[in-house]
Amino acid sequence: MANDEPAYLKAIRQQQQRQRPGASTAPQPGTTRGDLSPAERETVRWAREVAGREVAVQPSLRGAKCAILYLRRGADPKSTPLLAGVESRDALVSRLQLASMDQETVLGCFEVSSLRPLTPETTEGKTTFAAGPARTLPKQLTPEQMIRRAAAEAERLARTRKPDEGKRDGGRGPGGGGRGR
Repeated sequence: MANDEPAYLKAIRQQQQRQRPGASTAPQPGTTRGDLSPAERETVRWAREVAGREVAVQPSLRGAKCAILYLRRGADPKSTPLLAGVESRDALVSRLQLASMDQETVLGCFEVSSLRPLTPETTEGKTTFAAGPARTLPKQLTPEQMIRRAAAEAERLARTRKPDEGKRDGGRGPGGGGRGR
């Protein structure tokens, strides 16, 4: 029996199967939301500010203590910067050494755990970091605050809405405004 289902219905069904809770989907490198913690999302915000454009977030950022923002070797300066996570400051030192050997352009370093940008300083062959000012996380709203905020917004919209706004038939009722039948 042939399946005469239109292509758009097949695409919808496939999308629904991918979105099921039990479906396994690999994290995409360019995602910035999903399973990221608030500190990791703040790290992505910092990276966007430093790069001045969108950045590609590597899966290694999840659960990392530090992050490095860099451009690949030989990459066009207008290409997308990469944000990768490392497990500690020692690993960050190793990653910086690897970046210098690979001739990657390092745009910045960040300590996810303390929300501070890091400036690497090398003296006598030893790399240390100078921590910048701490960034603050946006305040999380409680569910009650979210409900109050949504109710206030709905009330404000109801006051500012024009009487016939949203009605396609010009307010003539369900018949569409046709002349007597």
